[in-house]
Amino acid sequence: MFPVEVFRSEASAANLLEQVRWREGLQCPRCQSESVIKYGSYREYQRYRCKNCGRTFNDKTGTIFAHAKIGLDKLLFAFYSLLRFNTSIRQLDAEIDVSYRSLHRRVERFARTLDAPQLDLVGPVEIDEFYVSAGKKGRERDHNE
Repeated sequence: MFPVEVFRSEASAANLLEQVRWREGLQCPRCQSESVIKYGSYREYQRYRCKNCGRTFNDKTGTIFAHAKIGLDKLLFAFYSLLRFNTSIRQLDAEIDVSYRSLHRRVERFARTLDAPQLDLVGPVEIDEFYVSAGKKGRERDHNE
């Protein structure tokens, strides 16, 4: 069972990410060196510095969570809800107060990371109840004359 308390705060989500990411030992994501020291912190994330290449990194560096402006707790909740309960992105958009576009982009990145099969359509394809908006029929027309 997944620990639900991870979704309560950014700090607990960061702690889980640290435990999972470095379970086989801490190493630099750039040069794979294990010669790493702690180098301060940024928000809830521990920063590290590689003694070999001199690069600094944190727990999110080199993951799908890097450069995300959405909180890690919200992203983990979204991924968990999508996989466990088959929740739609629109519903998550309303529940966790994150824009549809941002959430969709992260879910797509998550799916690519999982090597989810791409949908390749070949041959005839049937679509039921397909709707195409054609023009402005039935809507207010612009009168910019």
